[in-house]
This record gives sequence, structure tokens and C-alpha cells, in this order.
Amino acid sequence: MSDIQQLEQEILQNAQNNAENILKEAKKEADEILSQAKSKNKELKQKMEKEHLERQEIEVQRELSRIRIKNKIEIENLKESLVQEIFDDSINKIKQMREQKDKRYLNALSDLIVLSGTILEGGEMSITLHPSDAQTIEKNSLEAEIAKKTGTSTKINVSSKEQDLINGGVILQKGSLIVNNTFNAIFDRRKEAIRNKLNSVIFNKGS
Repeated sequence: MSDIQQLEQEILQNAQNNAENILKEAKKEADEILSQAKSKNKELKQKMEKEHLERQEIEVQRELSRIRIKNKIEIENLKESLVQEIFDDSINKIKQMREQKDKRYLNALSDLIVLSGTILEGGEMSITLHPSDAQTIEKNSLEAEIAKKTGTSTKINVSSKEQDLINGGVILQKGSLIVNNTFNAIFDRRKEAIRNKLNSVIFNKGS
């Protein structure tokens, strides 16, 4: 397993562990929403059975439909809030590792650069990094590693930019081709998988 895979796995595992209490509270809140809906449903059905009036039956069904829609919206909002919380927790962990120049982060960054350069098949390319990261990379060894993997002589032109790279990672460009492997972009691409996990763990349904 590469350094970047290990780092991603560690960060996601950390986020999952930190999210356990959040998930418990979310499950409790979701159960309460569903319990309230069932209670209202039962109350309205009892009213319908008691009054036996067609007009009131229509009104009851409309009210039940409104409650179901409201509950669905509340649950979806809760789910999205949890996804964002896990995302933010993961990104903050990465940012801390970058600021501390954690060896795991630096190794993962090198992996990302090599991976991105390999995707673009080597050659002359430019990479944009956070200013502090631009000072730590070993450009010559990265060029050699990309060249080894692609069989193409490689030259890397390094530039730095804080905006978009505040949480680390790399943006690599070759001609009109761009590979965005900032950590923001990487975890953003994981959001759907996190949603699926929440569906399975909390809401007991597949996506």
C-alpha cells in the first residue's frame, strides 16, 4: 500500500472513529423523526376511522403526505450535515499534518505528485503547491520517478499558490490537461461513498 493510500485510509478511519458519536446522535434523531411521524400517522388514522367521512379521509391523506415529505427533507438535511462534518474533520486533520510537516503527509504528497505526473505520461509539466510544500519537495527525485514509471524524460516546473491549496495536495498541468489532486478535491470525490455509508449505517437503505 502506498503512502498516499495509507494516509487516506488513516484519515478516513480517524474521521469514521470521530463520527461514531455523531452517528449515534444522528440515529437517535432519525428515530425520533420517524417515531413522531408514526405517532402522527396513528393519530390521524384513528381520527379517520372515528369520523368515517370521505372529506376528512382526503384531508388525512394529504396531511400524511405532507408529513412524509417533511420527514424525508429533514433526514436528507441531517445526512448532508453529517457528510460535511466528516469531510471537514478529514480536511482539518490533513491541514494539521501539513503545517506540522508530518512525514506521512510529505510522503503522501510525493506519491500524489508522482501519481499525477504518471497520469499525464511524463514530459514537461508544471505543478502548483502550497508555498510551504514547494520548499520541501525533492524535484529531481520526483522527475526521475515519473520518468521511470512513464519511460519519458520529465521536467517539473514548480510554482506556489496558497489559495486552493491551503489544505495541501497538488495541481499538475501539462498543456491543456490538468490533474487536481488537492486534498480538498480528493475528499470531495469521496463524498458520495460517505453518503452511501451513512445510508447503510444510519438509515438502513442502499443508495
